[in-house]
Amino acid sequence: MTVSPLRSALLALVACAAGCGESAEGPHIVIPPPDAGTPDGRPDAPPDAPPDGPPVIDQDHDGHPADADCDDTNPAVWRNVAYFFRDADGDGHTVASVGSVCTGDSLPPGYLLSPGDPDCNDADPAEFTAVTGFLDIDGDGFGDATTMTTFCTAGALPANYAPAGGDCAIEDAARWQSLAYNFRDIDGDGAAVPEVGTVCSGAALPASYLASAPGGVPPDCDDANPEVSIALQVFVDADHDGFGTGPVQTACTSGAPPDGFAIKDGDCDDADPLAWVPLTYTAVDFDADGVTASALGTRCTAGVLLPPYYATPMGDDCNDADATVSIALTVFVDGDGDGFGAGPSQVACTSGAPPEGFATTGTDCDDVEPAIWKQLAYAAIDGDGDGATVTQSGVVCTDGTLPPPFKATPSGNDCNDDDPLLTHFAVLYADGDGDGVGAPPRQVSCIGSALPAGLVRGGYDDDDADPAVIEADDDELDLLLLGD
Repeated sequence: MTVSPLRSALLALVACAAGCGESAEGPHIVIPPPDAGTPDGRPDAPPDAPPDGPPVIDQDHDGHPADADCDDTNPAVWRNVAYFFRDADGDGHTVASVGSVCTGDSLPPGYLLSPGDPDCNDADPAEFTAVTGFLDIDGDGFGDATTMTTFCTAGALPANYAPAGGDCAIEDAARWQSLAYNFRDIDGDGAAVPEVGTVCSGAALPASYLASAPGGVPPDCDDANPEVSIALQVFVDADHDGFGTGPVQTACTSGAPPDGFAIKDGDCDDADPLAWVPLTYTAVDFDADGVTASALGTRCTAGVLLPPYYATPMGDDCNDADATVSIALTVFVDGDGDGFGAGPSQVACTSGAPPEGFATTGTDCDDVEPAIWKQLAYAAIDGDGDGATVTQSGVVCTDGTLPPPFKATPSGNDCNDDDPLLTHFAVLYADGDGDGVGAPPRQVSCIGSALPAGLVRGGYDDDDADPAVIEADDDELDLLLLGD
């Protein structure tokens, strides 16, 4: 069982009290009265023997009998006093040491009841502090962890020893600690690649080891070549126009695509450096007359469609191989040259006017006679030209106006369209007595502006043989029924 120094000291004190020449009640000390003593302060020597007993021996005359004096040859000491610590070399540092010493009123120097700072070597006042050190071959302040040694010194380690161990490079003063890194820049171009590990370092990571990625710099695509670091998606650019074609490839670059490659694809003609953009056209003008024909396709260009290809139509050229014609017209054969055609329609490519012998209208009702071309409808005829028509409908080929005897609207009701003197029917009576009033039977006659001789409009004469007799009522009735 391990016994602490303090416990050992207490046990020794108890043992000393029992066997160091003192009674169980404590040391036997003869204390002279206050006025006793010699001029030099020493107690008066006791008489050789008390009046009533054997003599008391006190060889050193310190007032303590020899049998109670731990050293009767030295008047400065007379009792055994326990101590628990020693400072044998007088450096102020102690070691645990339990025992007793013959002394006077107090413990002599080097004997203590309570500890001071621990002493690792109480025989040498120059050595009192235990210091742990590590062999530091390169003198960088960090030693080899496998060489830990404890030294008893005045507080400083010997030369070539350091208070801290763990030197990861014991022969390199510039490196002593392992630091973690997350990125590497082996080629030193400022771009790094992810890599996790530790490296033996000084106060900071070596230049090619980084704790974090460089700000704003993409990962290095080739950390063994300082000339390149940026990965680009590129396409073969055989004609060096800045536009490539074919499958995409990855190139490690300095920021620009390698020679013969481009970062843009879609080159529609990689053999022609002047063409790379496909553009759609909807019209063409091959005869350069300014009028296009409809056509749909794609041209490889430099970004702009060039004639004869156009994105939007300009007219509708009916013959893009002939600059003199461009306008399609629907025409009809005009046999009589009157500007009006006839027959089935045809499409002619023209300069804007119909070709010779053709017209844009097909309404000529007589393409042999140039004086007439328009067919008009009529509703009446005035054959005798007297202004009174007969109802008759039909159509007639004209010069744009209905010729006589055709009329667009009826006028009257001609009772005889062959005689201009006869224009309408009238109810008449024979006037036998010539008095201007006739008598039945009545008759309907085709007349003109004048009444025929012997006929009158009134037929109410009661006696047509007597010009003196006329019946008015009958005349008024006839006029009412038959009119003029």
